[in-house]
Amino acid sequence: EDGIAKANNASSVDGGDTSANLGHGFAFNKVEYKKFPLSYFAWVASCVSVLFTIIISSHLILKHLEYYQNPSTQKYVVRILFMAPLYAIDSLLALTFVGWMTTYIDVFRDCYEAFTIYNFLKLLVVMLGGEKEVVGVLARKPQIEMMFPLNFWAPWEMGAEMFYNCKYGALQYVIVKPCCAIITFVSGAAGLYGPNSFSLARLHFYVFLASNTSQMWAIYCLVTFYFATRDELAPFNPVLKFVIVKAVVFFCFWQGMVLG
Repeated sequence: EDGIAKANNASSVDGGDTSANLGHGFAFNKVEYKKFPLSYFAWVASCVSVLFTIIISSHLILKHLEYYQNPSTQKYVVRILFMAPLYAIDSLLALTFVGWMTTYIDVFRDCYEAFTIYNFLKLLVVMLGGEKEVVGVLARKPQIEMMFPLNFWAPWEMGAEMFYNCKYGALQYVIVKPCCAIITFVSGAAGLYGPNSFSLARLHFYVFLASNTSQMWAIYCLVTFYFATRDELAPFNPVLKFVIVKAVVFFCFWQGMVLG
């Protein structure tokens, strides 16, 4: 009987009460850990992967800092490279902690993702010679239509309108994401957030909607900018770099949604 009671007690600690989690605020005085050995293999594999990621990323970052001969471009490259170890550490922490802790950890990761997207756009602009040069290049190019699924919209005029719409379209995500983070913190403390819940009575649904709409618009503007300047950007081959950055974000997001 003692064994059964202990097993039931452990089960209630591991699984938790979903309705209770959604109905009350995050327990700031408690930090719960994953139970072993169920997640032992995943945790150890994550530790090894994080270690390799940090070593490789640190090597690349230190090499850029050691040969810091083009600061106008290298500062953006270094900022983008920090994304890999940050995502790796976030994944390890998500395997280590349970409950509200993982929600807060992911907020910092997502904010840096927004920062990375904007820095990628700034890197492309610097490669093309700066904002004034890019505006001039765009002004001399023939008009292009809006991309799918917004091809029914009136096209942005080539030149300043095209450039600044793309720039501010990427920049707005850097503003929206921290605002969503503040809402997550405050509503989580008040018991109104409801992580992994898509109930209309919980703020997670609205934060999720606002954040992803903002992200998709930022990506759309970044891709539009690339297609408007792809001939000039061809020598730098930025497509693969962009795909890799977004693949990390895409797979982490949908993996979290499926497992959540």
